[in-house]
Amino acid sequence: MAELTAREMASLGGKARAKKLTAEQRSEAARKAVQARWQKALTQLEKKIEKHDRAARRAAQARSQRAKQKKESK
Repeated sequence: MAELTAREMASLGGKARAKKLTAEQRSEAARKAVQARWQKALTQLEKKIEKHDRAARRAAQARSQRAKQKKESK
């Protein structure tokens, strides 16, 4: 047992825990894990969209300012 790595020991603990749970409890745990992964993915996607939107607004403002300057210079 002393030669097991931390990861291997954690795996053994997870397997022992799974044996003690009912099928319904395992299913619920799996459902919660999937929901957590999807929530994380959605949060990351929302952050990317916000970043893209900010960049698009800055670009639009820059175009507007250039057009205004061009119009004023005439």
